[in-house]
Amino acid sequence: MNAFPTQLHVGLAVAGASAAGSAVALVVGHVPLSFALCAAAAVVSSLSLWLAIRRQAADRDRLVDLAELASRRADQAAVLSHEIRTPLAVIQGAGELLAEQDAGPLTAQQSVFVDRIVDNAVRMHTFSEQLLTRARLEAGLFSLDRTVVDLRSLFRSVVDDLSQVTDTIIVLDAPGAPVRAYIDPQLIRQVLVNLVDNAVQLESADDRVEVRIVPGDDEVSISVSDGGTGMTDEQREKLFRRFSSGRPLGNGTGIGLFISQQFVQLHGGRIYVDTISGKGTTMMFTLPLTPPGRRGGPAARRARRELRR
Repeated sequence: MNAFPTQLHVGLAVAGASAAGSAVALVVGHVPLSFALCAAAAVVSSLSLWLAIRRQAADRDRLVDLAELASRRADQAAVLSHEIRTPLAVIQGAGELLAEQDAGPLTAQQSVFVDRIVDNAVRMHTFSEQLLTRARLEAGLFSLDRTVVDLRSLFRSVVDDLSQVTDTIIVLDAPGAPVRAYIDPQLIRQVLVNLVDNAVQLESADDRVEVRIVPGDDEVSISVSDGGTGMTDEQREKLFRRFSSGRPLGNGTGIGLFISQQFVQLHGGRIYVDTISGKGTTMMFTLPLTPPGRRGGPAARRARRELRR
């Protein structure tokens, strides 16, 4: 008598498949054990493959549902932003007309109230824009409109514009040759505006904010430094979370920093913070100096030629 059977009386065979799954039939007969094991393995493999396909289909359906949900949220945010901006524009316009005193002279106290109305209308308008931008980012609806830009000229215009609306001294430190990068100038401009605005609103010992450009071999570093009170470790950890500004007093929505981080990452860069409580804060971000990829489309190749000039 054999110590180990080489044949099996009952074997498995695959009968076919239906829309609901695979049908398996038992075949009774005098079947070699090796054949039975191979048949069983084939059945298990077929079932595993079928289950994997079903899981992939389910995952694909969930991704489609999530994309549609994100798109609907972006549409809702766009409608809400529009409905908010329209009355805010009316309020801001009326306040500015009153501030110009075209409708008649104002007392000192009335001028203070009008300025407060205009300032808060502008702030709410900015907040509605940030909500819309955040919704578009989360829905994946942002695309970069890249071009070769002289960063020093771009940042000089930002510093000049912001210097007109604040008493804080804002300086640009960008010595040497022009630094050109392949970026979306509108998005990077908004990043710098957000970082400088955040620094200006902090309490500062010397009432000064410095913007610095430091080019490297493959990327350029941009920093925004203030002489404020700095941040604690807890505030630093929460800095780039939505609705958390990281400011010492917890002021602000924090959306601007979250948006800045997303814009920088879209460009393939990084953003981080160097801060010591009581010693001030430096916000830094990097941008690649060359277009992504070696080949790219005509626009990327044209940009590489311009950067080599």
